[in-house]
Amino acid sequence: MKAYVLDTHMLWWYLLGKNRKLSHAARQAFEEGERGEAILYLPIIVLFELWDANQRSGLSFDFQRTIQEIRQAAQFIIVPLGEDDIDAYDLLAAIPEGRDRMLATATIKMDAPLLTVDQEIIASGAVQVIE
Repeated sequence: MKAYVLDTHMLWWYLLGKNRKLSHAARQAFEEGERGEAILYLPIIVLFELWDANQRSGLSFDFQRTIQEIRQAAQFIIVPLGEDDIDAYDLLAAIPEGRDRMLATATIKMDAPLLTVDQEIIASGAVQVIE
């Protein structure tokens, strides 16, 4: 089965129905997930950032309800980060921003490409990305 790791922008645009902002490859990944053909990994840092984005935007959606729907949807798997991930985090110094480094750490952990538009992550070459 295919698998992808999602960054916050991708999840945000998907949840808000802003499909025009998603690349063709990202739209395809979400569609594969909806059809049960792909797993969409959500690193826990993405959910924290999603909460922040929702607050900054003036509450675009009911966060608690959305998280409950994510937990119940078969295509989404929330990926925790823990003590065992600190070694990978340390090796990702090419990614300067800590939250981005956490996202890359989860991407390595899940051994799947990251759907992202983050230029620092892309430029680092540290993880496989799909823009």
